[in-house]
Amino acid sequence: MQVFFSVSILLLSMLAYCLLGKAFCIKCRFRPAVPEIFCIGFFLYFAAFQIVAEAMILTKQRLHVLGAVWLVLLTAGVAAAAWIVRQDAQPDKSRLSHQKAAGGGSRLAGAGRLLFALMGAAVVCECATAVLMQRRIGWDFAYYIGNMATSVATDTMYIYDGSSGLLRSHLELRYALSSFYMNTAWISQITGISALVLQKYVAGVLCVLLTNAVVYSFAMEVFHRDQKKAAVLVTITIVLTIFWDVYDTTAQFLLLRNYEAKSYCANVVLPMACYLLYRLWKNSAEEHSWKELFLVAFASVAVSMSSLVLVPALIGLMLLAHLLVERRWDGALALRGICCMMPNVCYLVVYLAFTRGLLVVEV
Repeated sequence: MQVFFSVSILLLSMLAYCLLGKAFCIKCRFRPAVPEIFCIGFFLYFAAFQIVAEAMILTKQRLHVLGAVWLVLLTAGVAAAAWIVRQDAQPDKSRLSHQKAAGGGSRLAGAGRLLFALMGAAVVCECATAVLMQRRIGWDFAYYIGNMATSVATDTMYIYDGSSGLLRSHLELRYALSSFYMNTAWISQITGISALVLQKYVAGVLCVLLTNAVVYSFAMEVFHRDQKKAAVLVTITIVLTIFWDVYDTTAQFLLLRNYEAKSYCANVVLPMACYLLYRLWKNSAEEHSWKELFLVAFASVAVSMSSLVLVPALIGLMLLAHLLVERRWDGALALRGICCMMPNVCYLVVYLAFTRGLLVVEV
């Protein structure tokens, strides 16, 4: 029964991400491929969830309060997104012609359908491989599971230590500044499904799907909207991931530790940021790319604390590279880049204040 409910939660999550992502794209007036919409919805979800969850974590609210409030807000948000998508679905000749020109409205024939079928089969195999390879639970993950299970059992958030179960003297902001694991905790509390099952299998499979969605989106950009080449690249990437059995690679993070936040950072957040920076390198005046980059940066810490420095570092490197290549200072580009870096910078200031003992949230 837990397997059935877990699959249902995965499908409902994917539907919510697609609706939220589609509504975001409509409001920003651009129409990417479906996999990119899926990724945008994921980041939009965690950007919004972080705002609600962090306010409740830092004020030491109960987990069930977070679950109830977020469920209401999420339902309202998804309903609003569905309404926006439905309104946009009205026939529009100019929109349809734009989609066709961008490659979004064309239908695949023969070889194209075969390539997409192979890609779909490869994705399913990779998901199955990732699930079957969940034979290792390291100390890190045992601690994360302990945090989630303890939060569900005590109806608190980061109040008790995940390994010992003892009451903390203060909130450990190294973990509490990210709401990623509390997202699993509130779902576990409401549904009664074990946090271990949800995190290892639902979050693990979702990481694999999001990773391939980012690869497909990147390929569509590099290959100028050629869906066949994008499908081939995704399939090749999956084959290399499955058979390149080396531990110290993002591939092994994807197959063995895809349930951890740092795996989302390595396989979803950073590749997505690189993809958007590549688009901005080609056309820095693309408004929707800047909005999408800001969204990814804003949600990056919510997904993984490992993104705290890595995402602004990537943006900073792009700004520096642009300055060196163009040999001129672009004030507008620098301002937009700095704006995208600001959410992570603010988190970093808070975290450094915590490590120096200047900011302590007592329990």
